[in-house]
Amino acid sequence: MTVTPLSGRGISLTELRDADVSRIAEYCADPAFERFMSTPWPYTTADATWFVHEYAPAAWRDGTELVWAIRRDPDGPLLGTIGLKLPRGEISFWLGAPHRGGGIMSAAVAVVVEAALPPEGATGPLGPRVAHLAALHWEAVVGNTASLRVAQRAGFAYAGTGPGSVPARTGEVTECWHGVLTRAAASAAATDAAAGSAGHQPPWPA
Repeated sequence: MTVTPLSGRGISLTELRDADVSRIAEYCADPAFERFMSTPWPYTTADATWFVHEYAPAAWRDGTELVWAIRRDPDGPLLGTIGLKLPRGEISFWLGAPHRGGGIMSAAVAVVVEAALPPEGATGPLGPRVAHLAALHWEAVVGNTASLRVAQRAGFAYAGTGPGSVPARTGEVTECWHGVLTRAAASAAATDAAAGSAGHQPPWPA
């Protein structure tokens, strides 16, 4: 398995490492994960070990999801994770509680957007893995306003409320907010800080 590292905007996106297991176990025990995420609950070190050593490597190898650790620098401690599910192009992310509110996740999302939706005719660092993508998708359980704000700042347009694509940990379908970011909108967002707020898109719900 070869993970394609990404960097920019003051952060580095790298492979997950052995040393990340304990931090993931700590961060994912946050009560917010029980409410808004589909991760196991209570979250244990065994869950984190499986995620680092089995799920993420297999997802990269099979091309089902590209999963990165978020760090300040390539050798720094893990702050959170960000993933891009394929082939649909659905972005998902979380940040450890001590690192929220400083723009880290917005920077990480921007880096992934730039890599996944390069300008028309350009080849980004993710190469053929993402060549088929015309847009990226985002969803969050209704009420997760922190995730909504990140998507909004990244230029995603609100696409409505409806069933989520990922079942809750108990198996039921959850009601989610949905967003979409087209390649054209991503290009506009790179040069226009107000991208995503203009036009005739439905207003964000929160």
